[in-house]
Amino acid sequence: MVVFLFKLIFFALSFVSSLVLGLIFSATARVLVLLIHGFRAPGLAIHGTLQQVTEVTRSCSEYFVGLVLEAISALVSAFFDYLKQSVTGSAGVTTSAIGDLMEKTKTSLELLDGLLTDFPEVSEMIFTMVADLWNNCRDAFGYVAENA
Repeated sequence: MVVFLFKLIFFALSFVSSLVLGLIFSATARVLVLLIHGFRAPGLAIHGTLQQVTEVTRSCSEYFVGLVLEAISALVSAFFDYLKQSVTGSAGVTTSAIGDLMEKTKTSLELLDGLLTDFPEVSEMIFTMVADLWNNCRDAFGYVAENA
């Protein structure tokens, strides 16, 4: 009978301890699940807010980079326009100077007409050199004026 009484006591103690530990673990698990769900909604809200801040920052930086690139482009364009005007202006001045030089050379060559009649090869060589110089210079300035 004592053995039966010990078995009954051990059974009761194990049943009560199992029931209490089951309640404790079950309650703890449910509380943790509630806490996780409770923190999930604010966490999702914070995550959404951070994504929006990221998008705003990205679009602002793209906008400012675009403004900086436009300013640099405008500055470079203005510089090249100024350079083009300078080259075109100097091309006009150089062309008129070469024209004056050609006229003076022509009058000088007319004075040397006597020499040229004696040596016709020299006259051809001089006229060919002057004509080539004039054509090359005119072509170069024309190219600069068209493509600048």
